[in-house]
Amino acid sequence: MRRENQHKQILMLFFVVAVTLTVAALFAFYFSQKSLLATQSELQLSRKYAALLQKIAQKRKEYDALAEDLEILHEETQAGVKTDTKATEALLKRLTPKMRQLIVANIPAGYPSKSRRITSKFGWRMHPIYHEERFHHGIDFGGKPGTPVHATADGIVAYAGYSKGGYGNVVIIRHNFGFMTLYGHMQPHLQVKTGDFVKRGTVVGYLGNSGLSTGPHLHYEIKYLRRYIDPAAFLQAPDGHFANLLLNTSQIEWQNLIAAIMRTYQRMAKL
Repeated sequence: MRRENQHKQILMLFFVVAVTLTVAALFAFYFSQKSLLATQSELQLSRKYAALLQKIAQKRKEYDALAEDLEILHEETQAGVKTDTKATEALLKRLTPKMRQLIVANIPAGYPSKSRRITSKFGWRMHPIYHEERFHHGIDFGGKPGTPVHATADGIVAYAGYSKGGYGNVVIIRHNFGFMTLYGHMQPHLQVKTGDFVKRGTVVGYLGNSGLSTGPHLHYEIKYLRRYIDPAAFLQAPDGHFANLLLNTSQIEWQNLIAAIMRTYQRMAKL
């Protein structure tokens, strides 16, 4: 009887030990899996953080490049003289076809969308909503809602969102050498966000009827060193109308701007 009890106690002890070891093994497995998942998650976060730092560094380089170009431009315009027709004509004679292509590639040029029907030009006009004479700072293109709107030069999106100033859904892009473009009255769900780097031809949004608007159209503006410029001459610049651009845009001191573009190109060519 006593032996039976001893056998039972031994069996019970083995059972308890076996259960304990099994439970311990399960806990160890569970926590090892948790640890593995935590390690994997930590690695993913580290990679995302590294990628984010790389993007920030890239953006910083882009902003620094813009600032450097503007600094060069400001230095040169300080010593510049007012552009006149004879000086511009002489400048045109000195520019080779490749030089002209390089200049057009570095300024906002071409149409911002396939809609080329101009409904309102740059200059004084009777405002369609306020019914009073006001200066129109850009060009309006009437068109079909949903028509893609493209950036007209490389740059960084300074603002993308809804404007309280009447432009509705708007995108503003800062470009090299002091240029800025604005695309207004677009549909919601803009295709870029503030801080994005865009290339010429990038779709930034779609033609719409937002803000102070009487019908579907795109409002397009060009600014140069904070001054409004008539975009008309820029629209056809890539289509063989380069001379027209220089002769009809007297607000820009082209000698200084072209010198800045050439200096930047030469500096990049040496890299």
